[in-house]
Amino acid sequence: METLEGKPTQYVIGKFLRWEFARNSGAAFSSFTGATFALTLISVAVLLYLALRAAQVSVKAWSYPWGGLIGGVLGNLTDRIFRDPAPFQGHVVDWIGLPNWALFNIADSAIVLSVITMAILSLRGSTFRGVAP
Repeated sequence: METLEGKPTQYVIGKFLRWEFARNSGAAFSSFTGATFALTLISVAVLLYLALRAAQVSVKAWSYPWGGLIGGVLGNLTDRIFRDPAPFQGHVVDWIGLPNWALFNIADSAIVLSVITMAILSLRGSTFRGVAP
């Protein structure tokens, strides 16, 4: 979204959807601002855990949110590793805006939708290894 940097907000669907460039050194809703290096380490640990456990996902319905979670964490981690101000301290680029909501990106969406899907599957008695006893 480099093309948005330094440019005014672009409204896509009336006032409902907009593109707006922002760098976020923290986590969701700019929480933990200034803890970028720690968030990077946490992201690496989560990604390693998910990657090591991915082979144990035996229920197809769980494979989609599991993959979405891995992709989302990897997307934001890539920003943290490679973007300014420094390696492993980079700021995540957020650029999607909705009314009365913080800016977010595709990786954030993948994480949120994956967690919601996992919660629904869990409430229905399913686990990533099969149906709960």
